[in-house]
Amino acid sequence: MIKSDKSVGVSGDFEILIGSGRACGIRLTTYEVPDIARKHAILKRIGDRLFIQDLGSKSGTFLDGSRLPKKTWEEIVQKATGHNEIKLGQTPIGIDAQLFRGRPRAGIETTALYYKVSGKMICNGAYLRAKPGTMTAIMGPAGCGKSTLLDLVNGYRAPTSGQVFVKKDQDIINVHQDYGKVREWLGYLPQDDMMIPELTVSQSLNYCLRLQFIGLAASIRQLMIRKTCYNLGFEANRLTKFLNTVIGSSESGIRGLSGGERKRANLAHELIAMPLILLLDEPTSGLSSVDADKIVRLLQSITQLDELTTIATIHQPSRDTYERFDNLLLMEHGGRVAYYGSIKEATAYFEQLTSKACENRNPAEYLLEILDNPHHNKKITPFSESTQPAGMITPLSML
Repeated sequence: MIKSDKSVGVSGDFEILIGSGRACGIRLTTYEVPDIARKHAILKRIGDRLFIQDLGSKSGTFLDGSRLPKKTWEEIVQKATGHNEIKLGQTPIGIDAQLFRGRPRAGIETTALYYKVSGKMICNGAYLRAKPGTMTAIMGPAGCGKSTLLDLVNGYRAPTSGQVFVKKDQDIINVHQDYGKVREWLGYLPQDDMMIPELTVSQSLNYCLRLQFIGLAASIRQLMIRKTCYNLGFEANRLTKFLNTVIGSSESGIRGLSGGERKRANLAHELIAMPLILLLDEPTSGLSSVDADKIVRLLQSITQLDELTTIATIHQPSRDTYERFDNLLLMEHGGRVAYYGSIKEATAYFEQLTSKACENRNPAEYLLEILDNPHHNKKITPFSESTQPAGMITPLSML
């Protein structure tokens, strides 16, 4: 078992030699691995990704039974059940799960946020507390301030009053005071993408990597591009076709990706930068219910596997899509919070408050109709940080 220790570090990027020679950072004896070479392979970590390269050893390095070509990088992929099977020669080698975590996970915690424009209150006391490995849905009627709240959290707008913090390990960082420290941890997907229509998906993603990781080998860039898009549901020939398709746009007159493919390409541009916190503004807008659920299902898988903190505004999701989220922030007109807590407890909370049963309806439709109905809306009590009803989110500082 290769573990995280002083030789490889518990955090940060590294490139380390594996073999039996004294110069190796990870030194394995011939007793441990009988057919190991003096310089057998290189293990490399970039962010939260691990890569391995065989150095031309006689016994070879194998990944899931396939021998790696000499001096060719391959990514070791973490899975829910472990990771790819790795062999040095004929000897299986385990990788400590900690080695896939080059950075501590990060969560979001805010105080009550207020944002006023031309005397009008757009965000009126809304707040967020989101932990790594969870997905939070922000819902509410059009014009209630969902996108504005997301902009306050990601640092694009400064609140009139209130603070936004990123908690990473033991550090608590104010987003608006120290944005430079958290910028690389935040991934933001706006409603309107900013991709260059003349480029293929592969070219566009390659430029993103070259800007962020200066000096990164072209072979690793290509590997990261393929793995990122593979994780978004593209496989084999479909993956190659997707990567080689021009992005296109209706404005440019260039025919390219379909609506669903465009959403995934836009998401790939954020995921390839390896954010710790993923903020998405209407990631399913304009998609069919089937395609929308595919996107959210992929987000759920990535969030759980990589322990991301994912927060998304979403408009009238299907029942299946709605239930993939862990927590719900429900906003009403005027930027106020109507509910914030477990998504499983939201309907029960409003059924008790309004005496109107959800029954077998889509919970998302039920909740939005409650907010839009003046008779029921007036029964909604103020929901603030000091409120402690069922479903309240525990502050990160208390976890």
